Amino acid sequence: MIFERRQEPRRSTRLRPGKLLTEGGQFLCDCAVVERSETGARIRAFAPVETMLPENLFLYEEVEARRTRVRIAWAKGAELGLTVTALAEEIVGIERERIAGRYYAVGG
Repeated sequence: MIFERRQEPRRSTRLRPGKLLTEGGQFLCDCAVVERSETGARIRAFAPVETMLPENLFLYEEVEARRTRVRIAWAKGAELGLTVTALAEEIVGIERERIAGRYYAVGG
């Protein structure tokens, strides 16, 4: 018997692109959102995550242009389980262009 700890079932997202950001909005790494629910997500980070990520951060989902405050619940290699800690907010205008930009990781 498998014990399910999730509050809600997650659904596959076809590896949607995303970014992990600090609480101050600075780029940490690119990622793919593998599964998503209202209360959490499973992502695959495109960086060595064992030493560089804070426990509390933001997940920016590029397709929906939304930023969600999350906490790392677990990590296994490049995959992370995230718990949503606040409602998502839509990012628009210049802020959206800045975060979604091709060279977001390079400058300020």
